[in-house]
Amino acid sequence: MPYRPCPEPAATTERAGPLTGLRVVEMTGLGPAPYAAMILADLGAQVIRIDRPGGYPAPDPALDPAAAGRAAVTYRSRPHVRVDLKAEAGRALVLRLIAEADALIEGFRPGAMERLGLGPEPCLAANPALAYVRMTGWGQDGPMAGMAGHDMNFTGLSGALSLFGQDGRVPKGMPPLMGDMGGGALFAVVGCLAAVMNGWRCGEGQVVDASILDGSASLYAMVSGMAALGLHEAPPGGNMLDGGRHCYRTYICADGKAVVVAAIEPAFRKVLLDRLGLTEEPRFLSGRAEDEAYCTGKLEAIFASQPRDHWAALFDGSDGCVTPVLDLAEAPGSAQARARGLFETIDAVVQPAPAPRFGRTPGRIALGPADASRPSPDALCDWGLSEAEIDGLIDSGILADAD
Repeated sequence: MPYRPCPEPAATTERAGPLTGLRVVEMTGLGPAPYAAMILADLGAQVIRIDRPGGYPAPDPALDPAAAGRAAVTYRSRPHVRVDLKAEAGRALVLRLIAEADALIEGFRPGAMERLGLGPEPCLAANPALAYVRMTGWGQDGPMAGMAGHDMNFTGLSGALSLFGQDGRVPKGMPPLMGDMGGGALFAVVGCLAAVMNGWRCGEGQVVDASILDGSASLYAMVSGMAALGLHEAPPGGNMLDGGRHCYRTYICADGKAVVVAAIEPAFRKVLLDRLGLTEEPRFLSGRAEDEAYCTGKLEAIFASQPRDHWAALFDGSDGCVTPVLDLAEAPGSAQARARGLFETIDAVVQPAPAPRFGRTPGRIALGPADASRPSPDALCDWGLSEAEIDGLIDSGILADAD
């Protein structure tokens, strides 16, 4: 049998989506690990998050997901329990869950799970078909594997961060999207599902080494090819796709807000020039590198003459590839976002809806962040524990009671 049959969702669950029936144990971590688990849970996977007593320690007082409550968006869609992993009974409980799971996701430094007695060897012994997903910054091996770091450390070393420089300078800082979420979490999800499918086919599990270093390098595969062809040789900000051409960059408008111009193809540039009254300007038609500065300056002056929303309205419905740059408060209000239901509001917190979308088995946010942030020992009933066993673990201090 190449694949397992698709199981029906349990009658008591609120989960829905194409991953219904997939079971995942998540070890609570920061940033990319909970985001990867959120994606899986949003798409229907039965994920249980294992936290430590008192909650995961905050890296900074301002960045404490355990205290974020309704704003802990990446904790949504799955319950969590707090387990004393320093006790043998706590480790035994987690191994019991792992024995029933298809995958384990952990985001600790190399060796941390081994020190807890939950490394790949005992986990794969408990469940030989397990996908053991390890997400780190540097990877499981190499001279930097044991070093601390965060998103920008990893993307800086991979080469990815250098691609976002402008005017000869690298960025001062970037939100942890390209590294943690793109190069880390998304590759962990891909690796998890690939290893699970392979385990279903051959009955053997394996370790998935998903590093942000590797993933963020993979993200610029196309740019690597362009560089080999001589199409990405200028300093950052001077190339075809990073702001070096007048038809592919941002422009500041009269109100200080910005638009994106991305009319790369000749047919799209024709629409751009027509709507701006530039079809008779020979320098815009020449395609010569020496005309780029003139064309850019001309467009800067034009877009600076009117507010952003004027230009958004002028190009709305066209192939001119001119769109507004919206901030986080504005994005949910765009017509496209509203039409697609791109955002949902739960407990007054606006957050992205599950993605991607499935025609027959759509995902859903099964549990809001506030509820997901409170320990739910009763969730262990869905993993085969009886109420008496749960009560006994609470009484013995192995398992934290519900808040």
